[in-house]
Amino acid sequence: MAADPATTLTRRQFLAAGAGVAAMSFYGASSNSLDTTHERLDPPSAQSHSIRVALVTDMHGPHNWIGHQELVDQVNRFQPDLLCIAGDAVDDRGDEPLVSRYEGIQARLGKFATLGNWEYQGECNLRRLRQEYERAGIRLLVNDRVRLDDSRGPVDLLGLDDWRAGAPDYSQVTAMDAAAPGAPRAIIMSHCPVAFDAIAQIAHRPTVVLAGHTHGGQIAPLGWAIVLPEGSGRYVHGQYQSADARHTLYVSRGLGNSGPPFRIGARPELALLEI
Repeated sequence: MAADPATTLTRRQFLAAGAGVAAMSFYGASSNSLDTTHERLDPPSAQSHSIRVALVTDMHGPHNWIGHQELVDQVNRFQPDLLCIAGDAVDDRGDEPLVSRYEGIQARLGKFATLGNWEYQGECNLRRLRQEYERAGIRLLVNDRVRLDDSRGPVDLLGLDDWRAGAPDYSQVTAMDAAAPGAPRAIIMSHCPVAFDAIAQIAHRPTVVLAGHTHGGQIAPLGWAIVLPEGSGRYVHGQYQSADARHTLYVSRGLGNSGPPFRIGARPELALLEI
């Protein structure tokens, strides 16, 4: 019986499929398994204590395979002072209630989020998203800032709008500095890490920027990212410093997937940080 032309593979397609299977086999089914990383960010704070920040980003709900309770348990075990959700929490209009997964997370100084490009591209209902975040005990910061009065020293937190699909207001960076020139800690959530270049040029005091967006490349054989999305700049994942070493950027690989429903060489990351 002759083969159905619709199901016949060319030699090139066969080899490509075989290479994909081999790659997936090499990196294992664990390509979507959670990698919990612990980092202390440089430069060291002038304070005698650090604050503990759980950075959650790029969940791309519902396009992720991270167990809800696993995430909550891992974060709560860390006992964070802050939960920072740096965008791309959900992908499409109607998915806004998925942020309820963060309700069980405890953070002494509060839980905060900002927007990524997918909340815009998926035409999410941003008013509803804000309401769903509030139900989960999370404040959405979009070009907005808050002073957190920690008994061990104040913390200034700013959430910038997304660089790629939104309209980040960098004047908020200088306004934050002007409002509290003596405050020792400044943290900025910016979904796209390329915004770090502008922030480092205008921030007057040492600042830590928390970002995601890159997925560490998502498809990164042997750890080498093949493609990075617009808005990544020169940043892939991990810790970076400005040229004058006064400002620090941390880029998380994020938790979910965009495009292919798997990762190679860039496992989903829950970043537990000491700042």
